[in-house]
Amino acid sequence: MDSELRMDRRDLLQRALVLVGATLAAGAGIMPGSALSRPLPSDHLPVLAAFADTLIPADQTPGAVAAGIPAVVAQMYADWASDETRDALSGALTRLDQAARRTQGRGFADLPPELRTAFLAEHDRASLVAVPLPPGAPRGNPFAPVISVVDNGYARLKELVAVLFYASEAALTSELDYEHVPGGWTASVPVTPQTRPAYTFGAF
Repeated sequence: MDSELRMDRRDLLQRALVLVGATLAAGAGIMPGSALSRPLPSDHLPVLAAFADTLIPADQTPGAVAAGIPAVVAQMYADWASDETRDALSGALTRLDQAARRTQGRGFADLPPELRTAFLAEHDRASLVAVPLPPGAPRGNPFAPVISVVDNGYARLKELVAVLFYASEAALTSELDYEHVPGGWTASVPVTPQTRPAYTFGAF
């Protein structure tokens, strides 16, 4: 079981590197703290933390903040992300905060949790509307389609937080379940508080 979990975590971390456009950077040997580092703007840090906490809040199990995901995203932004991805993620956080200020009268991080949840649901509906890909753009494949929505940076941010969370120790030990395949067939398995889902990444 441990080897399977390590494989899943490795695959998820590879997906996270793809999401930040880090393939070229990794091949070039860019390391944390290098001259090419570009920290996430300080005013974006509370917005990122509030977003992660709203997307995956703590309940009976740790949430994204307890798992340290905002800090991981900030480090990947600084030391691994491509400039294009940095602009996309920063833009998504800026638009999220500006929309909250415009409609709620204060920044996203300053909203109480219940208002953040309701606001983010509306922001999702507006930002994740599918739009046609530009002519000639890559289409991907059925397992990794190229997603085109109103706010592609926001879609990437949301997937990155989720992928990193489910690659974390907190999620692997409390949220995800190991499923032995092949295994026996059991019909009508009851869903209980102890039932845990298996994770697969994809578009939101």
